[in-house]
Amino acid sequence: MNYLDFLKEYFGEEPCEDCKKYCDAGYSFKSVTEEVEGYYWFYETDSFIIDIHDMFIKKEIMHSGFPDMHHFMSFYSSYIITANGESFNPYQTLSPGSLYIVDFSKKVSDCRLLLHANSPYLGVGISFKKQMIDSCLSSLKNNSGTDYSDMFFNTVSIINRPLEVLAKDILNCKMTSPAAEMFFEAKAKEWLSITINAFLNRNALRLSPDDDEALENVASYLDDHYALNVSQETLEKIAMMSGTKLKKLFKQKYQLSITEYSQRRRMNIAETLLLNSNLKIQDIAESVGYSSHSKFSACFKKYKGIHPREMRSFISKKQL
Repeated sequence: MNYLDFLKEYFGEEPCEDCKKYCDAGYSFKSVTEEVEGYYWFYETDSFIIDIHDMFIKKEIMHSGFPDMHHFMSFYSSYIITANGESFNPYQTLSPGSLYIVDFSKKVSDCRLLLHANSPYLGVGISFKKQMIDSCLSSLKNNSGTDYSDMFFNTVSIINRPLEVLAKDILNCKMTSPAAEMFFEAKAKEWLSITINAFLNRNALRLSPDDDEALENVASYLDDHYALNVSQETLEKIAMMSGTKLKKLFKQKYQLSITEYSQRRRMNIAETLLLNSNLKIQDIAESVGYSSHSKFSACFKKYKGIHPREMRSFISKKQL
C-alpha cells in the first residue's frame, strides 16, 4: 500500500477535488467529524512527504498511539503555526511557534496527542523517508555514532525561527507543475540542512550554566509579567548582565529578541482568550498590555496571520 492508498483507507474517502486552498501538485482530504473539521494536504516523493494540517478542533481530542507508518516515513518534523495542545511520550508542547517531532523509526504506539477544544490547528511538516535520511546522514552517524533522533529532538529550540519561514513559504505555495515539484524538493532539502547544521554547531551556541539560568529567569519574569512594559534596566538587574550581553545571549538561546519574545507571549495569551472566552476584543487587548486596539490588531496579525476580529468570526462560524 502506498501513502495515498493508506490515506484513502484512513479517511474512508477519495481525495477532495474541489479544495483550492493548497498547491494542486498534492492531494487534499476533507475531514468532518464531531471532534474536528478541516483539511489534510500532502505532497509525496520517493524521499519525503510534505503535509499541511489545517483543522478546527471542536471537542477535546486525546489521540492515543499512531498507526505503523515506518514504511512511509522515518522522522516527522512539523512547524506549528497555531495550536493548543500537548504531546506525550515524549512530552512536547503544541503551541504557536513550536516544533513537533515524531520518530517513526521507533515504537510510536505509546505516543499520545491531546488537542484542546475550540482551537484551530495549523501545522506544516515534512516527513523524511529512510532513504533520504540514510543518504544525507550516514556519514554523520558513521563518524560520530550519532542517533538520528538526537539531531531532530535536540535542535527544536534553535531552528524553530528559520523553519517558520520555510513553513509559511510551503503553506502559501500555489505553483503548478513542474515548478511546484522543484520548489518542494528545495524546501525539503533546506529544512533538513538547517536541522543538520544546527546539530553540528550546537556546541558553539552552548551557554555557561550561570548564563543559561540567568536567561531562564529573565524569560520566566517576562512570562509572568507579559501585560507590563518591563524596562530593559529591570531585566539587566535580573540577569546581572550588561544590556548588550543580555540582548545577544537572549537571542542566541530563544531565537527571538526580548521584544519579540514578549509580543509572542502576549499574542499566545490573547489567542487563548479569543478562543475560550466571551471578552470583548478591546478588553483582551488591554489585558495583554495594549491600550491601542489598532496596535494590538496589527501585532496579532503579524504573529497569527489573521486579525483578532477575523479569528472571532471564524470561531463563531465553526460553532454554528
